[in-house]
Amino acid sequence: MASRIWCTTPTPNSGGWVVLADFNNDGILDFATSGNLLALGNGDGTFQTPAPFVSDPPSSGFSGIAAGDINNDGWADLVLTNSEVDSGINAYVLMNDQQGGFTQTTVPSSVGTQQPILVDVNGDGNLDLVLSGVTGDGADLYLGDGTGAFTPGPSLGGMVGDLAPGWVVVADVSGDGIPDVLIQGLDTVVVYVGKGNAKYESPFYIGLGWAPADLFVANLHGQKPSAGVPDLVEPDGNQGVMVLPNTTK
Repeated sequence: MASRIWCTTPTPNSGGWVVLADFNNDGILDFATSGNLLALGNGDGTFQTPAPFVSDPPSSGFSGIAAGDINNDGWADLVLTNSEVDSGINAYVLMNDQQGGFTQTTVPSSVGTQQPILVDVNGDGNLDLVLSGVTGDGADLYLGDGTGAFTPGPSLGGMVGDLAPGWVVVADVSGDGIPDVLIQGLDTVVVYVGKGNAKYESPFYIGLGWAPADLFVANLHGQKPSAGVPDLVEPDGNQGVMVLPNTTK
């Protein structure tokens, strides 16, 4: 029986959420965490000692992290979020300086946010930013211009007064090649079908089991991945995992 070798990289401040990207452009994946740590990969499944990449993080720390090439220079950048409602700044954009560091700018927001998503929502070839609230009350879209700057786009409402975590997924669930936005609430998913250019149909609602813990999309019922109609997967905080097959034809 083959032996297993476990490789562990200590993250002394609990690590947080993790993203993988090649931050130093050496062809090897590295990892960064919302705990303000970045570890360069050695190429053999191990990583160098993690080090902070922000010298002055917010006092409450970061609540989420996303990686992507925001300014189209071929280097991976970062977006981190802060869940403090009264901070006035809830998204921190870190542009890779190609010299082992990052240049920081901010995105103001009126609500605390926990989950950044980098995705091209309007089809212009530039990464945009989707921020979810700390509750299930919606998502704010910020449109990227390909230089690292973002301008406010549409705000998509969730379930009013919902105190559940507002998990957000961006995926083409309608099969038309345009990203859609799904916002999870306490017992409901609000679905915004994209019309193109960051415009959306009126939302419709899908009931879930009680206390959903997260929201995923995956091709589970036999269709080809190229069909573009993923199913919804909802781990339930009480009883198990609910799968909602996509019936789009």
